Amino acid sequence: MDYKITVDNKEYHVTLIDMEEDSIGLIDDDGKETDYEVVLRFNVEEKEYVLLAEDEESEDVHAFSITEDEDGPVLSEVDNEAEFDIVAAAYDEIMDDLMEDDDEGEVE
Repeated sequence: MDYKITVDNKEYHVTLIDMEEDSIGLIDDDGKETDYEVVLRFNVEEKEYVLLAEDEESEDVHAFSITEDEDGPVLSEVDNEAEFDIVAAAYDEIMDDLMEDDDEGEVE
């Protein structure tokens, strides 16, 4: 699915990506691996993002950009405020649309 969002008077093209995996294991600085649930994966323009949560009930969602290097995918946490605002707007737009679809499918 494709979406358009506007942040700070600039329009962005967003594409929802079919998720191939339900979870991703991340290794911290101490070498400990923690599994995170994939909440959503999407592109904004040409940049790919994934939103991760510790579990399905967690309200804490972490935003990462995905790039590739010679070893494969590299996740970098989004810590730039302007970039985070774009990711948050994309998430809100996609979730609003998905919730709307769910509401339309309900039978009263």
